[in-house]
Amino acid sequence: MSESLNAELQHWQARTDDLQVALERVREERDQLRLILETLQHGYDTATRELAMFKQMVDRMRIAMSQGAEL
Repeated sequence: MSESLNAELQHWQARTDDLQVALERVREERDQLRLILETLQHGYDTATRELAMFKQMVDRMRIAMSQGAEL
């Protein structure tokens, strides 16, 4: 192999190695973000259920108050 061809091969091998490292970092970050998303979705779902429950409580209190009931 000529010296210039060997140098070019080394250049592209180094570039490939760098890109593989970068790809692994991106995959790790993606996995971390998926975990964060799942946590946030769970929290959102819980908050939505609680909000619906509190709205029902307020509605029942309004009805009771409109009928003259004391709380």
